[in-house]
Amino acid sequence: MIGWRDGDGGLHRDSLFGVFAALARGDAWSFAALRPHQREPWHAFTVQVAALALIRAGRDDLPGEETTWHDLLIALTPDQPDGEAWALVVDDWSKPALLQPPLVGDANRADYKSRLATPDALDMLVTSRNHDVKQERMVAAGEEEWLFALVTLQTTEGFLGAGNYGISRMNGGFATRMSLGVRPSGGGAAGAFRRDVRRLLADARHRPDRRTGIGLVWVEPWDGTRSLAFDDLDELYVEICRRVRLRHVAEGVEGLAAGSKVARVAGDALGGNTGDPWAPTVIDTKKGRDTFGKPISVSPGANGFGYRQMARLLDPRKVTAPLLAHLHEDDDVSGLAFVASALVRGQGKTEGLHRRRILTGRIEDGGQFDPVKVLDVIGHVASVRADDGYEAGRRLRRALILMMQGGPDQARLDDDSAGRKVDPWVKRFDAIIDRRFFGDDFWTAAAATRAGGAEVPDDHRLAWRQQLRALAGDVFTEAAAAAPRTAMRRVRAIARGRSMLDGQMTNWLKEVAA
Repeated sequence: MIGWRDGDGGLHRDSLFGVFAALARGDAWSFAALRPHQREPWHAFTVQVAALALIRAGRDDLPGEETTWHDLLIALTPDQPDGEAWALVVDDWSKPALLQPPLVGDANRADYKSRLATPDALDMLVTSRNHDVKQERMVAAGEEEWLFALVTLQTTEGFLGAGNYGISRMNGGFATRMSLGVRPSGGGAAGAFRRDVRRLLADARHRPDRRTGIGLVWVEPWDGTRSLAFDDLDELYVEICRRVRLRHVAEGVEGLAAGSKVARVAGDALGGNTGDPWAPTVIDTKKGRDTFGKPISVSPGANGFGYRQMARLLDPRKVTAPLLAHLHEDDDVSGLAFVASALVRGQGKTEGLHRRRILTGRIEDGGQFDPVKVLDVIGHVASVRADDGYEAGRRLRRALILMMQGGPDQARLDDDSAGRKVDPWVKRFDAIIDRRFFGDDFWTAAAATRAGGAEVPDDHRLAWRQQLRALAGDVFTEAAAAAPRTAMRRVRAIARGRSMLDGQMTNWLKEVAA
């Protein structure tokens, strides 16, 4: 049974079919045993499964009855009419279990040598020093913890050594499956589920030629030696990447894992461009790769989703937004948010769980609402403001370096020692910008841009640059107070640095004040 909480915090327990019903009704706001890094994989899993079931059934509604969802999901696995493919533990390994492929023959059972005693041993988190999130500590875990760990592993994991291949829905074995989407402010998990399922159903209705095929990869037998062709999969396929089976033991449940000689889905040449409805894409500009000049999925870095990264993700000239990150005329008029999320993977480590939620709303002009144009405007305004933030930081850096060098006539910008002293202050400046970037003035500028044409009005650009100038001045003052200089050189250094900053900022403001 899976525990979920309603909007009032009340705890309920349901079967998997009952959980789909609770999400469809709008009742399930959160899940009691779901860990933070499992949130987006679980959302994607439930949305993809629900959309597949409803599309195959030819339904546009979201039924709220457990029995209906039982029938819808069983219909996705007609070869297992008794529901084995939706059970977490199935003793007969010739049949699939939930996210666990059936064996090809009895001889393959001997391949399953790696014992996984706890769900967090199965999960994808890699903590090299065992201090960030403790490993194998979930000794009293129930089946729902195993379920969430299994979903996260099978739908988001990457390459982790020989025999441990990753998913096809990301750009390379050490990349990350990130999520970018529009979410309603209310309704919790259910609100996001209902919005995304409806968008996928509407998209399927408008594209009768959409690619169909295998939807649930785990129902196909796998001995670890053969990959599935991408073209044989449904556009919304729910994949797996590892050979895992769960079984009951005296202590509860344990997992057994086997390696594979190939990836489950043959996707090396795709670069993660699989039509994932949450995955933004860019054109690959690295020569010598199979995907050069083609769209590949975006993989965020260890720094996560700062204002520059978010501005890039929202700019349609640089990044192609996925289906579920587009505003739609059926979206609620208030309380919308862009949400970017990723558990960033590195080589043999996890580089942080990053999540950024940017509250927004419709930007209307005379009562008309064009979602495509609105996204274009948001992306353009974000790009312009991010460029200004970068330029202000560059000018601040020059002034700080001059001060750190004692105020010479000309700053030596290649001075590594001064650069190291300056870096923390420039990062502080960036962090301050980040907190203010998507404030009310951003949306005011976006509305003015939407109403007035394609460019951000000069008065809004001037106001933003004035903010940046003031912030840079404040950071300079803090850095000057902390600078380790003798009394006489200190006065000269600060005066020269401040003069450079004020002069460069004044000229910069004149560019949009004329």
